[in-house]
Amino acid sequence: MPASLLVVTRMGLAGIVLAVLFFLTGGVAEVKRSGHLRRLVVLGFVVALELVLYYAAIQLAGVTVGVSLEYMAPVWVAVVAPWVLRTRRQGVDMIAVGVAVAGMALILVPSVSLSAAAGSVPGIVCGILAGFCFAAAMMIIKSIGGGVRGSTFALFYCLGSVVLITPLAVWQTLSSHYHLTTTDAWIVVISGLVYTALCFSLFSDGIRHVRVEHAGILGYLEPVTAPLWALVLIGEVPPWTTAAGGALIVGAGLLVVFSARGEIEPELLG
Repeated sequence: MPASLLVVTRMGLAGIVLAVLFFLTGGVAEVKRSGHLRRLVVLGFVVALELVLYYAAIQLAGVTVGVSLEYMAPVWVAVVAPWVLRTRRQGVDMIAVGVAVAGMALILVPSVSLSAAAGSVPGIVCGILAGFCFAAAMMIIKSIGGGVRGSTFALFYCLGSVVLITPLAVWQTLSSHYHLTTTDAWIVVISGLVYTALCFSLFSDGIRHVRVEHAGILGYLEPVTAPLWALVLIGEVPPWTTAAGGALIVGAGLLVVFSARGEIEPELLG
């Protein structure tokens, strides 16, 4: 299945489920009360653009380069958020970012071919821009405030992705003469219902309750689980650098969690 078609079908399925929830639970009134409809629409397209750039980075520069560059987002958030959102910069945030980035480097850098990466400038550019979009999305969510549920945010991600990526999906599907298989159908269902509708909602909801700098750092726990799944599902034993990098990332996550206990979230720009 072309990547663009997978994105559109999973987002479309998740969007249907989230739209039903949205209309049955007062979502229209929720958005009206927030006063941020325009910002939600922009957020949907930012997330869609992030997905396009992320897949382009993977295709042009490889999975390792694409993932590592997109997950520079917490660095951009830690640097920019105090100015954009007028939050107070904390030394522990920068320390945690540094520890988490070091952990990501231990996981990813050993498998990167420097010569191949040097020849993949367009992919590297796409990966950097994907990281910028990821950071921008987290800050937009935070700027909207706590009046919008995670499921509503996720619905706008789905709408933006379907609108922006459908033309590409149609072109790639027709040009590749792809035919849907039963396995692919199940992948779409699981990706749409679990990894999109549920997980995107949970992550977006969580950003409302923590500092945006901390949300990005905690997001590093996502790539840490990949080697664990590889070990459990296909018996692939990760190298020591992966285990050490994962430990650093978990440590960074614990650092921000414990440093944030009892912390009062500052007021943000409306």
